Amino acid sequence: MLEGFYDKVEVGETVETIGRTVTESDVVNYANATGCWLPIHTDREFAAETQYGERVVQGTFLLGLAEGLLYSNEPTGIRANAGMESIQFHRPVFVDDTVHFEVEVLEKTQRDDHSGVVTLDVEGKNQDDATVVEYRTNLLMITEDAHETHD
Repeated sequence: MLEGFYDKVEVGETVETIGRTVTESDVVNYANATGCWLPIHTDREFAAETQYGERVVQGTFLLGLAEGLLYSNEPTGIRANAGMESIQFHRPVFVDDTVHFEVEVLEKTQRDDHSGVVTLDVEGKNQDDATVVEYRTNLLMITEDAHETHD
């Protein structure tokens, strides 16, 4: 997982998350929460007739999963996602696939004495180590001393 505070993160640092198997419950709960009931995700019979032959996990679920696996350190200096860009889905993820995420810190941009934006390159891979998604994300983070001041 990503170290907790702006002043602790280093450009060039790499992190790999644990793997997480995507379940049918994940797909259904995500569809309930977002209203994303597209048949390619939720209708077994429909999906069987597509080029994939089975249901495909929602791509936006994978983006949220990456954030959860990468940024679950406590305490954390992450205060906001300041944007995602260049999102590319390379291959589908299916129910019962296991994914993990590999991250590299590309850049740090200081905003003031107590915060900055950290730019990350994120690559999601499946159990076969094949890339399923790639994107860049920007995180607004505070320094450790700013966190201690607000405890």
